[in-house]
Order: sequence, then structure tokens, then C-alpha cells
Amino acid sequence: MYTRLLEKVPKKIVHNGKIQFGTFSGVTDYLDIRGVRAPFAGIPTSRFLSNFRIKSRLTYVFSLPDYIGLVEFFDDKAFGLAEVIYWNKETNQKLAYHTFMGPRRRFVPVNTSAAACISFAKTRYIKVNWNRKRAKSVLSFTVRGDKFRPASKGKFISHISPDKQSELLTVCPAPIHQRCSATWFVPMNITGGIATAKHRRQIKELPQTKGQALMLVNRTYLRFHSSSELMVGFFEYEGKKITFTFSSTSQAALDGDRYNENMLSVDGDITAMPPVCITHPFGIQKKWIVQDTESMVDLSFMPVSCSSRTLNIIVMRNAYTTIYGNFEGVLLTKNGEKIVLKNCSGIVKKSMLRL
Repeated sequence: MYTRLLEKVPKKIVHNGKIQFGTFSGVTDYLDIRGVRAPFAGIPTSRFLSNFRIKSRLTYVFSLPDYIGLVEFFDDKAFGLAEVIYWNKETNQKLAYHTFMGPRRRFVPVNTSAAACISFAKTRYIKVNWNRKRAKSVLSFTVRGDKFRPASKGKFISHISPDKQSELLTVCPAPIHQRCSATWFVPMNITGGIATAKHRRQIKELPQTKGQALMLVNRTYLRFHSSSELMVGFFEYEGKKITFTFSSTSQAALDGDRYNENMLSVDGDITAMPPVCITHPFGIQKKWIVQDTESMVDLSFMPVSCSSRTLNIIVMRNAYTTIYGNFEGVLLTKNGEKIVLKNCSGIVKKSMLRL
């Protein structure tokens, strides 16, 4: 059976120009990958140009009894994008809100102890913040509606461990060892809710329900052309809270057995999963297949509703599809425990980015 050692977290991801690759239990104080020596074809370049190629993304995927969705920030250094999209599980109604953020010093923070990522737009106020001293993480958003969709407000509160337990850090070549992709995973149990109304001021109180969430913060030396597929699922099995994520990207490390960003969390106990093959032979709106070669992952994903969007900003083009659906199949933990999934709610995001 596949095993990948969870190592002790280094003090820094990049030390003296060298990258500390691996899969780590916990996270560094700063998710900072600046300072790599000659990251592009071994050609020495200025730090300013090298750092400008580092792109960041914060993705917060949540699942409640009535709703499932995600909040995402994309940091392109010169500008930023923010999005809130969620579905009503009973009616499959989709609500999506987007905003563009102008030049700012930083959108996605590097501090993993206490920080906030915020969109200050009056019509799209979105905030994700965490503070280890208070042992709390909060997602909140207040977005204005229009003639096509109602105003919406949501807030989720969760516990975040001061000692960084139940968290994972992966530092992978992207795809060669001169560059890297660092991702911080935080599975959480959340309390909160979402409410909608014609006008924001009509929303007085939010329902308080319990659910699950997964926050991912990624920083990478991005290619000019890149594509990726990200899967996140939530399930409750025999009283245990299950969270898993699998991904496939054009920047994946060549040695996928040693370096990948797949993980499974069972009540906070994390299993580093093997590389997987994600296929959708009949199109992205039909059945997806997720399998590995170690017999630890055998899943299918059936889409329920899709949301597609294409953004063209100067020379950048970002085309992505966010899909809500259900997983079915089998997962194995590092201890050999078999987890059978049925009607497991999840989110899939497929994107293509040109810089």
C-alpha cells in the first residue's frame, strides 16, 4: 500500500536560495517561496522579476446541510479576483458573485498565524481571516444582489489549532526542482449559515448550522500557460468527519509518488494520498472517474450543476468551470481503513490560465 512520510515542518520553505521539498505535518510561520536562485531555466534574473511570477490563490470550500460552495481569491500581484459561488442542495439553485480588485501590495497573505484576505468592494465585501492566539478562523461575505439574483450574506466560524495540528503543507516541484508550488491545507468543522433577501439590509440574522470546510492557500511560480483540476469532497462516515481533496495540474511534479497535493482527513487525522488519474471521457458535465494505481482511490463524480466563466484582462485569460456534484466510491486510509462514499457532496473546479 502507498505511503508518504509526513515530515517535520522546516523553519522556512526557501533557505539560502534552496527549496525544502516534501510533505509536512503542520505549516511554517510564513507561506513564502520568494528567494529561489534562478528559478527559470537556470538563468539569473532580478528578484523583482522572479517574485512577480509568483501567483497566489486562497480557496475556501464549505458544505452545510442546505448549501455547498466556495469562496476564492486569486492574487496576480498587479490585480486580484474574488468570487463567491454556492448551491442550494435541495433546489440546486446556483448563486455566483464576482469582483475585480485593483493594485494593492498583497491580496493573499503569507502569515499563517494571524492574517486576513479581504475584498473591500461595497457591493462585494468578502473576508477570510484567521488568528491562532484566538484559535479561530472566520469567513464572512456580504454581497449585493441585482435583477438576476438576490443579495446574500454568510458567515462561518471554525476552530483553528494554535499548535497547527490537523494541518498539512506540501512543497512540490513545479514541475522541476528550480521552481516550487507550496500549498497549505486546513480541514475545519464550521458553524454558521447563509441567508438571502432582495436587499442586504433585510437580512437581520443568519441561521446557525454545523458543517465542514477546507481552506487551501497556494503559492506557485506559475507558467504562462497552465491548467488544473481540483476536487474537494465532504462526508460523514460512522460518526467521523471525512474531508478529501485530489488535484491534477500541468505543473505537477514529475515524481508524483513523492510529491503531490492529494490528502484525506478523518477527524483531523491526515493521510497523504497517492497520485491519481482524473478523467471525464464523456465531457465535464457527465461522469468523472478518479483512480490511482495503489487501490486506495476508486471514485466517481456525477455533476449536478455547473458554472462556467471566462475572464479576459489585458493579456491574461482565465477560463474556469466550477461544478457541484456527488462522489461515490471507496477510499483507503494510511491504516488500511476502508471508507465507502455514497451521495458525498463535493466541488470540482477545472481551470485554464494564460498570463
